[in-house]
Amino acid sequence: MQCPGQDNRYWSGEAVFELPCPHCGNVLEFFKDDSQRTCKQCGHKTLNPKIDFGCASYCPYAEQCMGALPSDLRAGLADLFKDRLAIAVRKRLLDNEQKYLLVTRRAEFGEKLCLEEEGNMAAIVAATLLSEIDQPLALLTELKAEENLIEEVSRLLSGQPATNDDEAKSAAIFHDASLLGNMSLGNASDPANSFLTRTGAREREAIMTRLKAQTE
Repeated sequence: MQCPGQDNRYWSGEAVFELPCPHCGNVLEFFKDDSQRTCKQCGHKTLNPKIDFGCASYCPYAEQCMGALPSDLRAGLADLFKDRLAIAVRKRLLDNEQKYLLVTRRAEFGEKLCLEEEGNMAAIVAATLLSEIDQPLALLTELKAEENLIEEVSRLLSGQPATNDDEAKSAAIFHDASLLGNMSLGNASDPANSFLTRTGAREREAIMTRLKAQTE
């Protein structure tokens, strides 16, 4: 049985819409009932940010609807907010390609460092993506982010002192991811002794090796 909310007999308004790929900015075309699209330019899989799977908590068709989704997509629903945020940031920075590239690089390093250093990935990735736009917390509120996420992002962006070990770890990762993003684009001199995590220091070495090879 098809979910009535996704049945095209009930559609009105914008059944087809376009959004920039949150990874490379290429235009993606979605039909209203598409669960995801794969970017032809970079291969990034983007979940449809206009599908609200929150209905699964009360809809009588939830079991059939969610069960029909591919297992990898169901597992990837946690990435939906990240994609929505990246798209919103992309729209804010349409006139500044360099800033958008910078924040996406910072976010990529944030994810990589979190996998090894075990920080708060959701907050760190959000903070790195928001690090170059005006009123970042207002955008999180607009996207209906959870209050605890907004508070953690606010703490990271403002540099508030950590109150526990977990906050200190996330702050260190955010710091290093920001430095690495800057370095990777040649926007900063080598901050050799400034890294706070072992993974950040290792990534710094890899960047320096790559930059040296490019100049030889």
